[in-house]
Amino acid sequence: MYKVLNFELKGNDEMGKYYYKIYGLTLASDYEFPQFVSIDAVEDADIEIEYGGISEEINSQISKGVYGGLKKNEIWFDNHVGVFWIHDSKKINFIESGASIDDAAQYLPGMCFAILLWYRQMIMLHGACLRLNGKTIIVAGNSGSGKSTITTELIKKGALLMADDVTGIGVDNGTYISYPAFPFQKLCTDQVEKNCIDTTGLRQIRYDLNKFEIPRVDSFWDKPEKADILFRIEVSDVESLTTEEVIGAEKIKMITDSIFIKWLFVGDFKLEPNDLMRCIGLANQIKIHKICRNKEKNTINEILDYIMNNV
Repeated sequence: MYKVLNFELKGNDEMGKYYYKIYGLTLASDYEFPQFVSIDAVEDADIEIEYGGISEEINSQISKGVYGGLKKNEIWFDNHVGVFWIHDSKKINFIESGASIDDAAQYLPGMCFAILLWYRQMIMLHGACLRLNGKTIIVAGNSGSGKSTITTELIKKGALLMADDVTGIGVDNGTYISYPAFPFQKLCTDQVEKNCIDTTGLRQIRYDLNKFEIPRVDSFWDKPEKADILFRIEVSDVESLTTEEVIGAEKIKMITDSIFIKWLFVGDFKLEPNDLMRCIGLANQIKIHKICRNKEKNTINEILDYIMNNV
């Protein structure tokens, strides 16, 4: 029923570019991402990552002590690790700032991709995407909600990973499609130890050395699929686990609460009317379940049972 792939690393071309397939798009990059799915060189990639090339206007702003700027479909910021310029719905330019190139590049697959693909009319959710029992599910929630633990346990039960931490959903002829990202999962040290994973040769996340990148090549689903169900996990002071299927307008709130870059919308970065319409369209297509857990109590098995019974 499931398709498991073995990926071949194809290397870079004579121009020093690396080529990948990610979120249904082709990527040409100056920087190598060992965790991405490599492809042969393409003449005109959908998106590009270029080291350097920060505009003179941005450099001038940085010299004046400015740490970020925003225009329509364009944003730049200096987070003291790197300078990142996302523009033209296609390109990310970056350079290190007070750290190494590798340190800066750690922000590209998550934050920078989420912004760029949002500009490309995709819905970017803070959660993992998996194929389970013939359905495409999203396990969403804020940092610390337990998404990675639940995702790991679901993979052990036969689920296949499509995306870890950031799920990208696009619209194809009115249908909302989840696109595969890359076959790696970030896990905290306690989960690595609990699952007896050998960390020899594994990359640590440079901005959070408590996490490792775990390869999931043998449990990766590489095809775009219709998004079916979203399980949003929230942490509260509930005495016992609470679960419910969300209906009506509350579904839209669950989706907007799960947007990966929602923190940007408190400033000048706007949730435009067409963005909201995409969220409404997704809410009309999928089922949404809300799970509230107490962080001090072990409710993992209850959550797993609930998800398995509702897929």
